[in-house]
Amino acid sequence: MTQRRHLIGGLAGLGLAAPFLARAEDAYTVRLVAGAAGFDHIQPFMAEHLKIWDKYGLRVNFMGGNYVRSNQMMSIGDFDAGYNQFASAMRYNAAGIDNIIVAASSANAAMMVTAANVDGWAALKGRRIGIVTKYDVQYLTLTHHILPRFGLRERDVQLAAVPVPEVASALMTGDVAAAFPFEPYGTVALQRGAKLLLPADQLIDKATLASDMLRNGLVLSKRFIDARPELAKRVVWAHLDAVHLMKTQPSVGIDVLKHYAPSIDRTLLEDASKNCGWGYNAPPEPWIQSLLGWMKADRLLQRDVGYNDVVDLSFANAYPGYPGYEKLS
Repeated sequence: MTQRRHLIGGLAGLGLAAPFLARAEDAYTVRLVAGAAGFDHIQPFMAEHLKIWDKYGLRVNFMGGNYVRSNQMMSIGDFDAGYNQFASAMRYNAAGIDNIIVAASSANAAMMVTAANVDGWAALKGRRIGIVTKYDVQYLTLTHHILPRFGLRERDVQLAAVPVPEVASALMTGDVAAAFPFEPYGTVALQRGAKLLLPADQLIDKATLASDMLRNGLVLSKRFIDARPELAKRVVWAHLDAVHLMKTQPSVGIDVLKHYAPSIDRTLLEDASKNCGWGYNAPPEPWIQSLLGWMKADRLLQRDVGYNDVVDLSFANAYPGYPGYEKLS
């Protein structure tokens, strides 16, 4: 037995946790990027603030708070782990950047709202609908799934990019007749007089698509997965520990959001959190296949990629349940 094995055996005999051993074996610093603190990107902020990464023995260089910067880093492959829209991750993959979807974040977390004087879907024909970003998950869901359910096509309406914090004022001023904001901005619009057209839990017609709408999730670089699979697993399990906390103790997550954005009204966050589902550790295959199909129909992919090219759910499927760090081998 080597001196190193004697050392590890002695530490194990002292009952020291696996995270200490992870530090001893691998001092690699994981580069992890995310946008602003919000329900879809809440897990890394929870892992940072609640010291979840420390419990996994992870060294993480966390760059969070700037969605444009984080998206840029993911689009050029300058990351190990990050949070991004599934549609963007798959488009980057098709463009040759090794983005691999490994776990889910919140489900739905958005709603369709209208100005107070709009009476139903038919009244939207020919009018402006505010969207966050063209070609993102919400755009694809709206144009390929939601509008057709209610007798409309993309060419029947005018889609207009509206910065999501400005949705409420755009509805109040008549700049748009309807909008499709993510939370908490849908709840803000309702509080300021907008009408609810389609609630979060009805965005997807489950009779035709066995999934909810999942916008964002955890993405890893394939290089990172291949080179450091143990660290990759720990990053995924730490993420899923945070998902579990959001599902079982949402107030913990709201405390974290308040820490990073203290000016946000807590009651607003509590109301908005009710529109966010936390029932998925991994995105359902029908959802990923639908997104791929919609993007292929819109000719958004630079090469033909399939389900197995864009996801690796082995770490999420192996997650032993909360707290994962206590069950590391």
